[in-house]
Amino acid sequence: MKGNILNDTIELSLIEKNYNGSQNIWFESKKIQIKDLEKIFKTKNYSTIKWRDGNRKENNFLSSAGYIVDIDEGLSIHDAETRLKKHKLNYIIAPSKSHTPEKHRYHIVLLFNRTVRSINTYKKIAKHLTSELFPESDQNVSDGARYIYGSPDTVNATSWFEGNYFEVDKFGELWDSSLEFMDSDDNTLTVGDLDESEKTKIHCPFHNDENPSAFVEYSARSDNWYIYCSSCGKTFWKEKNANPNEVKCKDLWSHTDNVYQFGIAGEEFFIERVGLKKFYAMTGSSKPTEKENIYRYLIKHKHIPHITRVDHLADIDADKSYYNVNLSEGVIKVHYSGIEDKIKDNQFVENYLEDTFKQYKDFIKEYLAVFCYTNYLKLPTLVLSGDRGTGKSTFVEIVGDIFKPLTTEWCGNESNFTPEVEKKLLIVEENDIVHKSQYKTLKKYSGQKYSKVNKKFTPVYSVRNNMNIILLSNDAIALYVKKEELPADGKNNQFLVFEFQQFKGPIDASIQDKILDRLGHYIRTELKSVYDHLNFSSYRYSINVPITDAEKALFRNNATDIELDTDKFIQQLNDLYNSKSATIEPGFIDEGFLVASVFDTIYFVEKIRNKVIRNLYSRRFLKDIEPIKKQINKKRLYCYTMTDRLKNEITKSFSCKSAPENRNQLNLGYEKQ
Repeated sequence: MKGNILNDTIELSLIEKNYNGSQNIWFESKKIQIKDLEKIFKTKNYSTIKWRDGNRKENNFLSSAGYIVDIDEGLSIHDAETRLKKHKLNYIIAPSKSHTPEKHRYHIVLLFNRTVRSINTYKKIAKHLTSELFPESDQNVSDGARYIYGSPDTVNATSWFEGNYFEVDKFGELWDSSLEFMDSDDNTLTVGDLDESEKTKIHCPFHNDENPSAFVEYSARSDNWYIYCSSCGKTFWKEKNANPNEVKCKDLWSHTDNVYQFGIAGEEFFIERVGLKKFYAMTGSSKPTEKENIYRYLIKHKHIPHITRVDHLADIDADKSYYNVNLSEGVIKVHYSGIEDKIKDNQFVENYLEDTFKQYKDFIKEYLAVFCYTNYLKLPTLVLSGDRGTGKSTFVEIVGDIFKPLTTEWCGNESNFTPEVEKKLLIVEENDIVHKSQYKTLKKYSGQKYSKVNKKFTPVYSVRNNMNIILLSNDAIALYVKKEELPADGKNNQFLVFEFQQFKGPIDASIQDKILDRLGHYIRTELKSVYDHLNFSSYRYSINVPITDAEKALFRNNATDIELDTDKFIQQLNDLYNSKSATIEPGFIDEGFLVASVFDTIYFVEKIRNKVIRNLYSRRFLKDIEPIKKQINKKRLYCYTMTDRLKNEITKSFSCKSAPENRNQLNLGYEKQ
């Protein structure tokens, strides 16, 4: 071990450990010995960043003693340690609150060899560490307001201090105009307090300097301030002000031959085309040289050759919504913050879910946990029916408010413009479209990986499919489904069909607001625990989806007119077979053949025989729609080849008469035998 490194101290920002995002605003800066860090990381929420007055905002960034790499998946702790030792980097690895032996989720704390006092330099270092050293890490945690939740008490941090602190000098200037330092009289100053013609003796801000061994001075030749420390033997130049064009072009981007403005307004991300005249006005460019310079800057530094896609990401832990742009890949990632954490009262939410969903409460909790903590995982479509005033709209509005900007009402069918495909939750209210086209659309929206966004005055671009659908209806038959596709078990079930019941007792008119006030905390505590214990490997739609009685009834009672006629036809075949009627040639049926003349015998089928035959074939009752000649018992007749499925339906014992209202007593593909 190099010297007594464990007695070294670093400055951290700390707050008591909690998992409530809204409580992590004000942090206290403290110097901590290296040897105490593992304990600190289990008892506090922490950051290597120091903020002005402890107010955790990027604009208040003062300095950073290190960087924290966030690993959620793709790299085991053992492999991370091997890589760190290979680069001879000191480290502490602290498992995160969602870490499990199967899924390694953790933070790597890398301490700097010098304190970084420039937000831009800090971001350069962050970009290097995440893109070069740890490409498996979360690439979007380089902002100047980042903090880390403390580790659970049940896990242990690991560390290694046989190497070196991370060298930051090569990343450029380490300080900016916000840097505070003490002069020889212990006065706290910034460069704004100094005269450019004077040299001022100071305590070096880049090491623990008990005696003033540095000075700060302005260089007219370089047009910049610098600090020289005799103890460090180094000169530290002040970071120059950012390119003014960079400030002017904030949120403005070049794409094809147009200028676009990106931004988040009313918590929703937008892309809006900006004409050159407006672009020059927005950037304050009026003179020809100013216009030329600002446009050249935009093309050189902020041109997106191709917008590959826009990823709209739900981020329950984000303090506010934000976006970033990867120019080379043409990918825009928009992170949306979740519902605010206001009141701690999980039992109130538990009681509501219990009263509303009864035995399906645990399913709803798992559904909400996956909805809140993942993106791009398939979830089942919720089909909620019930009379007016039963609370189904209240529940859906509650879910929609978790990520309000990512929620929209939808008609349930595709149209020329498709703004809905970039949302996370689509709500189909009072659905009355019971058609095959909608069924196909639901299948498509739940199955496709990417979707095209087509909006007025915006370039067409792709998004990864993050859509989940909740469908509301007052009717028992809420949508068209193929009755043959009733799933056999919850591992492959696309729909949770649930019928809301009338309330018993007095109605609480304020229940929605009460739930929303408590839901933020419930999500970040109870649902986070539910999520951490889920196993997604066995289920097509992420979780086990119960096959409710309401779902069975939906599939059983769902049919087009031709399907109803076909069912009636099969039932009459059954009646004729069991009555030993010679008109249907029972001997042929026993051999697996349906004589073609039967479609003339059963009178109501005559005019729609071709439709019935095609329906029998599409539902796999017939092997082909063309009849063949077949000889049985010295009779040679034109026949259709039946599947065992149709033969079993015709030949099984069934005593009821052929009234249409009894059709549901036959198993015509609604359920597996």
